[in-house]
Amino acid sequence: MKTQNQRLMTFFRKIDKAEAKGEHKFYFSFAKDYIKGKKVLDIGSWTGPFEILIYDLAKEITAVDIEERALKVLKRNLPKVATVKAVSHKLPFRDGTFDVVCFFDVIEHIPAGYELATMQEINRVLKKGGYLFLATPHSNILSKVFDPAYFLASHRHYSDNSLLSMLKDSGFKVEKILHRGSFFSSFYALSFYFFKHVLRTKMPNISYIEKTMEKDIAGPGYIQIALRAKKS
Repeated sequence: MKTQNQRLMTFFRKIDKAEAKGEHKFYFSFAKDYIKGKKVLDIGSWTGPFEILIYDLAKEITAVDIEERALKVLKRNLPKVATVKAVSHKLPFRDGTFDVVCFFDVIEHIPAGYELATMQEINRVLKKGGYLFLATPHSNILSKVFDPAYFLASHRHYSDNSLLSMLKDSGFKVEKILHRGSFFSSFYALSFYFFKHVLRTKMPNISYIEKTMEKDIAGPGYIQIALRAKKS
């Protein structure tokens, strides 16, 4: 049986570029008006699916991830993006460096207990009046039942109150909070993990499924919390 590192090596040998999916397009529509002409930090960028969408919109983009091989794929395809290998609770940037920080589908992956330290670091590197855009799984029965990663990989789900409290303690004021994604997003997540962990292959890109997912994740639901917060 292959180790996690061997599986990642196989993955990066096959991948040549990132692809923006429905969730990335929703994040783009949610944040684009605040990103235009600004200095943007994307934490947990992976191979750059979100960077593809904001490449010609932002003034400067810095992508942070813990996986160096993912950053190399990003840099190869989007050479103007600055790439930095770092953890979210120890960001190697000066105070007040960025106008906007994007933190999509990442907080549930970081080591438990480091969430508050990460939010404080994000606040530190943001300029006064800067914005944080965050998305993470919502904490409710349906979102957990339909998320294999909640049981298999200990991915955490967050309630509104837990995020609001954490952000307040980190010096943020939440301006907007949305709940997005319903049945089809649940089906999509189950299919993704089936292909990844059972079939050990990439989920096929079927146009109808991708378009339906794009509409579902952009509509009201129970799967995900997406929010915009301003540095106080």
